[in-house]
Amino acid sequence: MNETLVKSADYAAVLSEARAFVAPGLERVQYRMEAVALSAPGKLSGYMQDLLTRQGKRIRSTFLLLLAQTGRQFDLDRAARICAAVELIHLGSLIHDDIIDGSDLRRNEKTAHQRWGNRMAVLLGDYILAKAMELIWSDPDSRIPLSLCRASSRLIKAEVLEIERAGRADLSMAEYEEIIAGKTAALFEACGECGAILAGLDENDVRRGATQGRDFGIAFQIVDDLLDFGFGATELDKRTFSDIKNGFLTLPLILFFSDATADERHRMSSLLANAQAESSQLAIHSLLNESGAFQRALEMAVERIQSGQSFLESLSESTAAFHLRQLCLLMTERSV
Repeated sequence: MNETLVKSADYAAVLSEARAFVAPGLERVQYRMEAVALSAPGKLSGYMQDLLTRQGKRIRSTFLLLLAQTGRQFDLDRAARICAAVELIHLGSLIHDDIIDGSDLRRNEKTAHQRWGNRMAVLLGDYILAKAMELIWSDPDSRIPLSLCRASSRLIKAEVLEIERAGRADLSMAEYEEIIAGKTAALFEACGECGAILAGLDENDVRRGATQGRDFGIAFQIVDDLLDFGFGATELDKRTFSDIKNGFLTLPLILFFSDATADERHRMSSLLANAQAESSQLAIHSLLNESGAFQRALEMAVERIQSGQSFLESLSESTAAFHLRQLCLLMTERSV
């Protein structure tokens, strides 16, 4: 583990402090999203309001707001509108993801389609995504809507690739990176690009901001992959191994198969075929841990984060820049 990284409890504190710093922006983001919910047709209004009461950590908005505030041109209302669009794209895509994957739970709560049925859940996701585009279409800088539209299309492309490659034990590293670069990192990349634009940075730094967001998103997904295997947990629970249950091969398994002997590959494949069983999950976890796949995956996430350190250090000294650096450098230590 890199010496600059500390315990996960410290990451939780860093995230909490960063969110407190951008709290005025996050409050306006919530207001914007609630306004969208109130204007929704029929039962969709109540459904969306219900979902908004269970908001997540708003990590994308926090990242964007911090970067935007490193410059001298910060416009809180404009930034909040863009962040609301980002969160709506994320929320709408999650609703659709859960339907596609047949997921019953998200954050230990019933998913939208489990609560209100597939038809209403699909329409709710569609409405949310449409309103996201509406929020940013009138932005004075055409790069903003273009960035978020590109991120949305890349997200869909990545979902298609993931479905087409589901169940394949020979998924390559290049294919995996293509999937997560679209499915997770594309929206973070847009946050980096939009945040840099709002900060008034020059074109070169806007590109660097986008790259920082992309690398943050890739590292974020790698950590998600690790957490899905129960990495760092004292015991496994029913929310772990969801990727395997849906037939998706993620980084720890790709790394395992890349170095495994024929016997090891056969044993792992047999366990994956019966991944619903707790005994198989425990054995998979043990094999991945003993092979060093977990540690190698974590090191790859750390390398991604550190690759953008020069951009973070180039930002003008400010409280926002400090929180952004801390958030990025400690992200790989998160436990949720």
